[in-house]
Amino acid sequence: MSQVAPPPCWTHRGCRILLLGGGAQGVHYRVQHQSGAPLGQVASLAEARQLIDEQIVLIRQRLAAVA
Repeated sequence: MSQVAPPPCWTHRGCRILLLGGGAQGVHYRVQHQSGAPLGQVASLAEARQLIDEQIVLIRQRLAAVA
């Protein structure tokens, strides 16, 4: 029985960047805060880092407000 390997995943400032796939539609990454809150989808790792850097303060404030 063969096992399916999980897709590649990176972290930046406590957020996960998950490779969704490539091919004819291009490469896409899903960006998610460690709490599970989604930040969005982007086309490159550089865009993922930029999105995290822009949104990390806001997502932390939202999480603190609901805690």
